[in-house]
Amino acid sequence: MAGRPQTRDDTDSKIVEISIGSEGGISSKNIVKNQKSEMENMSDEQTVFIPPVQLDSLADFKDVADEAAVIVYSPEYFQGPFTDDHKMIRRITLSAVGVLRNGLPLTFRYVLDDVRDLDRIASEILVDLEKRGTVVRGLIDESRPMGELLAAWP
Repeated sequence: MAGRPQTRDDTDSKIVEISIGSEGGISSKNIVKNQKSEMENMSDEQTVFIPPVQLDSLADFKDVADEAAVIVYSPEYFQGPFTDDHKMIRRITLSAVGVLRNGLPLTFRYVLDDVRDLDRIASEILVDLEKRGTVVRGLIDESRPMGELLAAWP
């Protein structure tokens, strides 16, 4: 192994090889004894898609929102015929992400629609939720992972 410096750390029994490529780039490779590779560890794990839990009341949503890692809100607007119309909220979807139940992080969802003066009510709800945790505007992808869909293919 002439030309390749090696260092050995006896405490971790790890060998680090550093080589300088022909194009001047530097690469390093860690070799750890008596451990599975990261790829082998990943193949042992199986991910399972758990759909969001749909709640029927705002009070229930606020209870789980206290335990959420993040709260996501997604407003939907009425489509007006003119581009300069004031956007009125038609529906708002609230999602509490990362709520631990029996060791599993779950997502709880509440949809608020068919309410008179939804713009005002939604802003009041968001102010209250901001006091409870981190609130962001966005959209949660609820599609199943591609690998799971392909596994279910007949």
